[in-house]
Amino acid sequence: MLVQSVDVIPPVVDDPYLYGQIATANALSDVFAKGARALSALSILAWDQERVSKESVQAILQGSLDKLNECGCSLLGGHSLSDLEQKFGLSVTGVVLKELWRNNTAEIGDVLILTKPLGSGIITTALKRRVIANAPHALISMATLNVKAMEVLQKFSIHACTDVTGFGLLGHVSQMLNPSISIEIESASILLLEGALELARQGVYPGGSVANQKALSNQVLSHTSLPEILFYDAQTSGGLLAALREEEAKECVQILRDEGTEARIIGQCVPRKSPPLILF
Repeated sequence: MLVQSVDVIPPVVDDPYLYGQIATANALSDVFAKGARALSALSILAWDQERVSKESVQAILQGSLDKLNECGCSLLGGHSLSDLEQKFGLSVTGVVLKELWRNNTAEIGDVLILTKPLGSGIITTALKRRVIANAPHALISMATLNVKAMEVLQKFSIHACTDVTGFGLLGHVSQMLNPSISIEIESASILLLEGALELARQGVYPGGSVANQKALSNQVLSHTSLPEILFYDAQTSGGLLAALREEEAKECVQILRDEGTEARIIGQCVPRKSPPLILF
């Protein structure tokens, strides 16, 4: 079975090569979240030729190509256009390896594994506002492909999977709900990018995260002592969020960590309650 996805983002960092890497990791993630291997891609570039140099464009494309090569995905071509706001991304075609992973088929008793830390929206906002000068943990995380995580998850019985991106953790968790289940998230178990907690407490976060919170807050019962905005934070190139049986989860997390991910068990699926999302 073939799967296709498209994702385009504006620059989240100043470095064009790194921007190409992050945008590519972000676009590929949609395919990996379906349990698929990326086969081919078409690039999409919007740029202002009077403000963005050809050298910068070449660096973006090279960063993208390096990430595509890392997972064996072929770049077949692309399209560019003139635009005042720079954007870059990919249309990606993949092939499902075993079975298609859906995002709303988790079962009562499943636990949730998240493969990357949270906080990229907060960190990139702080970088843009010059609140911080650098954020190596966040930059490495955003540029890291989810392909190794997907390959490890293939060894287990995955009931549902998605990737955590613009809707924030709770937004994507809400998409995993079905009429049979509610989902409990243990906030203390979630790994945060370095500096994200302190920045959230200072009120540094993007407007998209605030919008996520407004849209979802009526579905969430919160008892966490941490700033709630962390769990609504709009992510770029976030991790995979997978639901599987509890008896398989610890082994899965250990293998994921052995492969270099920062995976954690962050929650569980329980019988339906109201509201359906519980953050504690």
